[in-house]
Amino acid sequence: MTWYRKACRLALRGILILAAAGGTLLFIVPGAVANPSGLTQGAWRAVQPGETPAQALQAASLGEFHRFDPSHLTRIPRDGLGTWVVLQPPVSEAPGQRILSIPSPPFGTVALYDADGLLNRNAITETDPALPAHGRIAFMLPQDMSVHAPILLKFEPSTALNAPVNFHLQSPQAFRQVDTKWLVMASASLAVMLAMGLMALCFAAMLRDATFAWYALYVWSYAGLQSVQTGFLFQPLHLTSLAPVALPVGVTLTAISVASAVLFMVRFCDLRRYAPWLRRLMLAMALMVALVAGLDLTPYPAVRDLVHVLFNPLLALSAGLMVVTSSIALLRGSRAAMFFLFGWLPLLVLTALTSAQVGGALPDVDWLNQASLAAGAIEALVLAVGLADRTLNLRRDHNLARELADKDPLTGIFNRRGWIDAAEKSLADGRTHTLLFMDLDHFKTLNDQLGHVAGDYALASVAQNLKTELRPQDLIGRFGGEEFVALLHATDRDKARLVAERLCRRLHRMEIPLDREDHFLTISIGMATRRPHDSLSSLVERADTAMYMAKSQGRNRVVDDSRVEHPRQTLLRPAGPAGSSDATEPVEPV
Repeated sequence: MTWYRKACRLALRGILILAAAGGTLLFIVPGAVANPSGLTQGAWRAVQPGETPAQALQAASLGEFHRFDPSHLTRIPRDGLGTWVVLQPPVSEAPGQRILSIPSPPFGTVALYDADGLLNRNAITETDPALPAHGRIAFMLPQDMSVHAPILLKFEPSTALNAPVNFHLQSPQAFRQVDTKWLVMASASLAVMLAMGLMALCFAAMLRDATFAWYALYVWSYAGLQSVQTGFLFQPLHLTSLAPVALPVGVTLTAISVASAVLFMVRFCDLRRYAPWLRRLMLAMALMVALVAGLDLTPYPAVRDLVHVLFNPLLALSAGLMVVTSSIALLRGSRAAMFFLFGWLPLLVLTALTSAQVGGALPDVDWLNQASLAAGAIEALVLAVGLADRTLNLRRDHNLARELADKDPLTGIFNRRGWIDAAEKSLADGRTHTLLFMDLDHFKTLNDQLGHVAGDYALASVAQNLKTELRPQDLIGRFGGEEFVALLHATDRDKARLVAERLCRRLHRMEIPLDREDHFLTISIGMATRRPHDSLSSLVERADTAMYMAKSQGRNRVVDDSRVEHPRQTLLRPAGPAGSSDATEPVEPV
């Protein structure tokens, strides 16, 4: 087994193990997010100039705020001076330590207030040593705060995408359970994506196939995007120094993931063959996504606002085109497109649902962001299996082409080049081998009198009988024309002579017509046993010389190269133009 097959098998085993682990993520996700809100109602209103927290609480008690359900996802405006949010705990709330969390946190700062002023300020990009929270913003409510008192938050102004949020009020134990489950799910998902990308990059270097490199770039950029959006980059990785550039980095990673996914799909699904015009469209779409993302880095607010308006629709259009294109490629025979669709569709559906949620749909489905993280890991596994399948198919086609190039199409045995390659590898073991160089006697007469069809039949029959007579480990080849060679594996001179004599008798007893006068085809064999420091060419040369000696001494016999000057010959009464065809047994000369 070659190193390549070993590497592929090890990779497939690793993929299967990670697939089993990744499949469990779908069961972890609901447990990580399913938790009752613990709040009865909520209300929000834009911050007024000069307004104090006490005044905001007073306005909320007078019904001047917009009410909403804290357990449902709600878009909280963050323009102007920011937005006050008032949350009301249930009347039956028992005393004890409480934690308020925002499971799908916005990019921006959220502050906790009471009537007297600021209590705490937190953000997904900041780490609170007193209350580690993963993938969420969390506040430890003061012990002296009444369990029935309203909770006042302020969403400070931000230019980031205004995604909907919801709120949970939990005990420390319940909070830690949900937080731990989320951390396990997120860590496993990102680890799977990083591992698949690293494996693909190794294969890209070994096989020099850019398809693996585009896959690695896509998986890694998507993993990076998820780590930024969920806050994993900042907690638990503590890379808070990247917080000032988190938003532009997120947009850049989004563009890279989409563009690299398109370029991966173009090569993986072989669009040049199955959908060439769609290939050009997809490449143009990847370029457009990259250009729009680049405009987000400009210093002009109007341009950035336009990018924010166009970016999500452009991403949705790109994703839809990728599904349509891969579906057409699948219908036209692309096996790889099946793997792409299986991996891409679940993530696409989740992305579409998330985009719809930003617009106000599905307010009670608060697990889409977490599910997108797990779906990214599962997609990476499915596409990795598809890459492995594609690689094995390419390798099989390569081996088949190599086999066809090394085999003689008429006889089905090695041609000259294929036999030389196989024989040189066999000689490398240093063992004793014997070479038989065989030439059909009076073959030109057969072609001239009975035609080339009969000649082809004779060659195929001789090759078939050689394969039947010799062992599987012996290498048989057609050296050219009517010449055949056989390298007898680990066979000394005496045993090889017995084999060669048996071949002479077998061929003669086949009674292949040589002409129209009842003469039958025979064979002359030269034999050479490997000596120290022998190369394949020197071994062939000695066997060839012995074969010509057999020809000169009457044909239909075996000559050993060790006694070419005075060879010990095994004579077979010539059966053909040179003698009678009924005698086949060897006669030792005196």
